[in-house]
Amino acid sequence: MPTIQSEAIFYPNLAGSKAYRIPSMITTSKGTVIAGIDARIVDQTDNPNQIDATIRRSEDHGKTWGPVQKLVAFAGEGLDGAAAIDTSLLEDEETGTIFMIYCHSPGGIGLWNSEPGIGFDADGRRKLFDNEGNVYFLSQSGKVYDIENNVTSYTVDENGYVFNAGQAEGNIYFKKGIDPNESLLEARTCFLQIIQSEDDGLTWSKPRELNLSVKEEWMRFIGSGPGCGIQLKHGDKKGRLVFPIYFSNEAGCLSCACIYSDDHGVTWQRGESPNDGRELDGEILSAKTISEGKQYLTESQVIELPTGELKYYLRNHYTLKRTAVTTSTDGGKTWGEVTFDMTLIDPICQSSVVLYPDLGDGKVRVLFSNPADENTRVKGTVRLSEDGGKTWPYSKVIEEGYYGYSCLTVLKTGEIGVLYERVYDYSDWNNMDIQFAKFSLDWLKS
Repeated sequence: MPTIQSEAIFYPNLAGSKAYRIPSMITTSKGTVIAGIDARIVDQTDNPNQIDATIRRSEDHGKTWGPVQKLVAFAGEGLDGAAAIDTSLLEDEETGTIFMIYCHSPGGIGLWNSEPGIGFDADGRRKLFDNEGNVYFLSQSGKVYDIENNVTSYTVDENGYVFNAGQAEGNIYFKKGIDPNESLLEARTCFLQIIQSEDDGLTWSKPRELNLSVKEEWMRFIGSGPGCGIQLKHGDKKGRLVFPIYFSNEAGCLSCACIYSDDHGVTWQRGESPNDGRELDGEILSAKTISEGKQYLTESQVIELPTGELKYYLRNHYTLKRTAVTTSTDGGKTWGEVTFDMTLIDPICQSSVVLYPDLGDGKVRVLFSNPADENTRVKGTVRLSEDGGKTWPYSKVIEEGYYGYSCLTVLKTGEIGVLYERVYDYSDWNNMDIQFAKFSLDWLKS
């Protein structure tokens, strides 16, 4: 059995970044492969950390890759820097627009210390806070208003730098307490943001905020799947754009959901969480009130079956160490019972799942990638189902050693591409690279 070839397309010190993590990937209508990643500038750790949303593109089905493109970067340095973390990609095939979502957090803030709130007022103005905790409001023009709606002497430029009557007074994205001239800071919470490309990923827009439409005041963290979203192709929700996300409640406990757009990405809504109304160990749950780790549903990915039903694969912290699954018949607005797929062994890690295009033979092919071990992120395995995910008769181990987060895509050649995290030297966790490999259905079934 021939082994598949792989190569590192992101690796330590490439383009000035010490580390890379969290792969996302899609194949566009034009056949371009876009690989998204966190450029973790000084260290591989999650936020709080200086993290930039980054991509590389391949126009020849993953044979060669273009330069590293930095799409989003915020102010601050090192572990005190602000972040654009955990990317997810999606193309609207009807318009050709490509979207990326990610989590933005200010310096010093990450998943576990993010404060509740959406960070905006009812008019969509960003809330800013001074050292005494007084609230101000930042308008789109850069002017800053006080609580009584009077314009102040503060202004904020597009990079977050604050000026008071022309004098530099810090940056709204900085970690609290690191700038002696600190004046105003944005809310110490997490923000779901979106950017888009109209030219197959060559150039990208400035970020737009999604918190106003998809986050609640009781939520602390909010972030993407990560990996990829989908566009629905069947039924009365045809054309809908769907991105998996997850978030935490005031107790810091995690649930997932999908956000969706029916107007080509102009506006977005959040559906219910599979944790809403879920029965687990005799208790009826809700995302707002869950309080135990075993109730967590976190990073997630979704596919659409030919029936129009969505099938949602969920990282979870239950004791079974199996991937959880649920389905939706209304395009991701509500979900049915959460079950566990006993074939999908999982050490509590993100996984990737994609639908293979219909070959006209009545088989519904689904591909799934994760570290298939109950205890450790090793034994990177790709599985194939031909009955819509009911059974997984085919599997291959593509990486015996460390295998972290991954993302699958189907190339225009019909081959399957996978982007995954590999640690090649355990003496330092910065010694992780991001491998790209590709293989055929025949290889997977051989």
